[in-house]
Amino acid sequence: MENNLKISIVTKRIGFLIGIAIFLFAVGLSGWFIYRDYVKHQVSNKVSNNEEQANGGQSSVISDSNIVEEIKKQMPDLDRKIVVTENLSTEVRLRAINDIGTIVAKLKEDYDRREEWLNLGIWRKTIGDYEGAAEAWKFATIIRPNDPVAFHNLGDLYSQYLPDFPKAEKYYLTAIEKDTSHQPFFYVKLYEFYLYYYKKPDLAEKILLDALKTNPDNEYLQKILDDLRQQ
Repeated sequence: MENNLKISIVTKRIGFLIGIAIFLFAVGLSGWFIYRDYVKHQVSNKVSNNEEQANGGQSSVISDSNIVEEIKKQMPDLDRKIVVTENLSTEVRLRAINDIGTIVAKLKEDYDRREEWLNLGIWRKTIGDYEGAAEAWKFATIIRPNDPVAFHNLGDLYSQYLPDFPKAEKYYLTAIEKDTSHQPFFYVKLYEFYLYYYKKPDLAEKILLDALKTNPDNEYLQKILDDLRQQ
């Protein structure tokens, strides 16, 4: 009977993940596409308005030289060693090492590059350097404090790779707060964290209800909520 219960739980989990994958593919909200959408959106705003944008923009709004120097003091060590601890294919391993080197070279020329800090974190995480990924993404939140992407990435990192659930919750919630477009993706990720990692189904339900307030016609969010209530 215990084995049947375990199988049932695993089956529900797999079904949920498949559903989420379909949802993310359908609405184009995987982490990569969210990242790219924000880049495209902010570049478009900058061109049309001819001014710098604070909310996830491509250029910093900070011009005070003293503040800039203080920010630079918080910048991670760009000469951090590249140590691959993940079991990667030779192709991916070499690409990671090469891309990290390229990104670091760009950041040494100009630290104020949001895209490069996000990518550096992605590659550091890929090779198993989770602390290095955290440093890159935390610095991204300093130079772009209103951009939700780095906060979301930190939520993922602290929920699964550097387990610290209070930190993960804080970063996921901050990503939702910073996202003025109220994308369902950020809510769904926090829902999954509450349900499967933090083991707090009451909070999982609450975040879905919050998501539906900002996305009242989203059928998939409603389906997730209905499925949760049937468990």
